[in-house]
Amino acid sequence: MIMAAQLPDWIIINGEFKDLYSNPLETFWTELGKKRPSLFPKEYCMRGYIATWQITDNQLFLVAIDGSYERRSVLFGNKPMPFTLQTLIPRMDGKPIKASWFSGKLRVPDGIMTCYEHHAYDSRFEKEIIITIHHGDLIKMVTLDYTHKTLTLNSEVLIGARA
Repeated sequence: MIMAAQLPDWIIINGEFKDLYSNPLETFWTELGKKRPSLFPKEYCMRGYIATWQITDNQLFLVAIDGSYERRSVLFGNKPMPFTLQTLIPRMDGKPIKASWFSGKLRVPDGIMTCYEHHAYDSRFEKEIIITIHHGDLIKMVTLDYTHKTLTLNSEVLIGARA
């Protein structure tokens, strides 16, 4: 299936909102053996939600989800309902959730777009920040600068990180 360019998740790094060209919430259902809810896809968001993430104290947290799903009820019939952080894990009362289920790399585009691709997250940018996460803990963060062909280790975020 060919997928058009999609609205990305967001990530907050040092207080700045940035696009996130990875979807760590998708592994929530697979890693924890949970059934993925039937979220309503949108034209530019086939996964049916936009999640907001934050790096705090060298850990990755899920801080918000904006989506909708169909709630089935015998008495009231089916109706669309908001899908939020509270819906995902009700006992957390909407508080940020450490993404301990996620291990992998997060791709954060930075700078000016240099090549647009109308397919998933294939567009290219002047720079990319690659964040390596292991069970919700930040391992390293590097910036790839394609215009100057350099790689920079963002060491200030590694203080207290676990190897």
